[in-house]
Amino acid sequence: MQVIPVIDIMRGIAVHARRGERMAYRPIRSVLLQGADPVALARAYRDTLESEAVYIADLDALMGTGENLAVIAEMRAAEPQLTLLVDAGIRNIEQAKSLLDVGASKVIVASESVVSLWAASELLVALGTERVLFSIDLKDRAVTWRGPSLEARDLYEAITSLVSLGFREAILLEIDRIGTGSGADAELLGRVTTAAPGMRFIVGGGISSAAELILLKRAGASGVLLATALHSGTITREDLIRTKAET
Repeated sequence: MQVIPVIDIMRGIAVHARRGERMAYRPIRSVLLQGADPVALARAYRDTLESEAVYIADLDALMGTGENLAVIAEMRAAEPQLTLLVDAGIRNIEQAKSLLDVGASKVIVASESVVSLWAASELLVALGTERVLFSIDLKDRAVTWRGPSLEARDLYEAITSLVSLGFREAILLEIDRIGTGSGADAELLGRVTTAAPGMRFIVGGGISSAAELILLKRAGASGVLLATALHSGTITREDLIRTKAET
């Protein structure tokens, strides 16, 4: 199971995400570094945690108030060995290619940013499974879509559709748990992996302890997204090493 640290960028700085309430986000305060520079944070993840991949959310792009392409390009130049998974609210091939051009390894197509799975499948066909990752964004365990979508809000219906369209890996992101330390939903993940045995799932939202990492691994997670627990020191490098050994 891969541990993937998160960097949420707003107006060029790394911020602390909580429950998807983006206008209330503030600069991170982290045991891993001084300040809130996203490039320095990527370096700290690699140097301190030996991370091989990071998840980047360009919040300005997601909110339609700007973009942080220059920051992502700087991150790529500074840390060329890192796999960069980038969510910038993309809805079309042109936006996806812009991200890939500045150094994104994979672009994330998120349910909250598209109106249909058909739009996501077009990106999958155009760019290939190695460059596209779908994010199932949940609130109250229901799938969140952009605008008045006709797509199913039922998680299991959405997953069945993803499989039929050719997706083999997805992020399962519980937005209302992000930054809360409320605990991971290993029970939900277990039901999801049982219902879709051919899919791999990266889980995010509320993970607060090394013990939860083990539970998620046993429930079938292929990866986990972490931020708050790393910044607070609740989950340490030593925890990650022990968790890897135990799983």
